[in-house]
Amino acid sequence: MKTDLSLSIINYKTRQLTQKCLESIFNKKWKVDYEVWVLDNASNDGSVEYLKNKFPQTEIVSNDKNVGFAQGHNLILEKITTKYVLILNSDTEVSDGVLDNMYKFMEQNPQVGIASCKILGFDNRLQPNGGDLPFGIALVSWLLNLESFFKNLPNFHRQESDYYQQIHEVGWVSGNFMIARVDVLRSVGLFAKDYFMYFEDVDLCFKVRKAGYKVMINPQLSIRHLSGGSADDPKFRQWAGEYKGLLTFYKNHYGEGVSLLLKLVIQLTTILRIIAFAIVGKFDYSKTYVKVISNI
Repeated sequence: MKTDLSLSIINYKTRQLTQKCLESIFNKKWKVDYEVWVLDNASNDGSVEYLKNKFPQTEIVSNDKNVGFAQGHNLILEKITTKYVLILNSDTEVSDGVLDNMYKFMEQNPQVGIASCKILGFDNRLQPNGGDLPFGIALVSWLLNLESFFKNLPNFHRQESDYYQQIHEVGWVSGNFMIARVDVLRSVGLFAKDYFMYFEDVDLCFKVRKAGYKVMINPQLSIRHLSGGSADDPKFRQWAGEYKGLLTFYKNHYGEGVSLLLKLVIQLTTILRIIAFAIVGKFDYSKTYVKVISNI
């Protein structure tokens, strides 16, 4: 019998988190036929041997160097033969019914190329995981943090809770939980290889939408996500990674000149953030943005 769904997970020095993630999958009964793939990005901490012994039903791929998120998942995507793939972070735990119902959602909506669910922290607080593509007002409002002043304004990061109440089409969803049609991903070239971590999910959603498919969020289902579990200094890694990813995105799709102009805009708005956070007494944020501006 043909397997319907592959789960693709990257492990990088997150053995305990990956174990909990896999337990949240294997300790439940599912109707959908699935397989689980884990790519270890040269953790060199015994993760491969440990996970092989603990979860022999898992396909473990060992990489000799850390190639990052995008290329890591591509290595799995090149091997699988299923109709769907679920890109899943190692610092997540899958809730009851999620695999079956997201598979059913994709089967019932053939126009959808990529979909996600609602993401909650382990404190049950909403973790925004989608938004508008980074163009026009959505880009400006994100760079200037305008969502703090104007609710429901188009934004690259949609933070408002009502955005995650109904099933609807979005610009992009995060790669911490992303179910997709494998043939569609292959037709658009999988994840772009020049992203190490951050923004590769946005780029992929952009390409899938250009190919004529929808990207959607189904908040009737949810998983739990630690956030930053696989990174040291997660705020710096995320902020710097997103800015670098944004510049790569514009360079790839609109050319070097546009990317360089956008870099100047990012530097200016980052300086404004440094000043604003210092004024309101959030000095840790200011210091982090100082690091960010020197790394983009």
